[in-house]
Amino acid sequence: MAQQNTLLEDGFDRIQTAFKSVEDEVQKVQKRFETESNKLSKSANKRIKNIRKEMLKYPAVKQADSLRQDLSKQFQSRAKEFEKQVGGGIDTVLGSLQIASQSEIDKLDKKLGRINRRLKALDKTISEATARQTPPSSPSATS
Repeated sequence: MAQQNTLLEDGFDRIQTAFKSVEDEVQKVQKRFETESNKLSKSANKRIKNIRKEMLKYPAVKQADSLRQDLSKQFQSRAKEFEKQVGGGIDTVLGSLQIASQSEIDKLDKKLGRINRRLKALDKTISEATARQTPPSSPSATS
């Protein structure tokens, strides 16, 4: 019986050792994979930059890139103009309907915040002044 127990324990130890070595190998493979993945990513980025540089040597590609940049700038400026026009139109409509705009609400919110801070400071000052004027109660008076 004791011999069977030692055989089982030996078998169990071997299984644990095998699992540990498999675990170690998996970690090594993961590290190798991460390293190779990073190398591949860096290499790909480098190649892309080189291809871009090579492509920009051609006049047609230069023109296309320049056109893309110009169109992007024009689109951004027109989008800003459109936002201003829409915002102005909304403010006009809200004003004619006597409804506050978001900017007016924000201004009121800031003013209310300042007033609230002032009120808290005044309340604190009043509390401190009241505490100084009220004489401390003696322990024999309360018993």
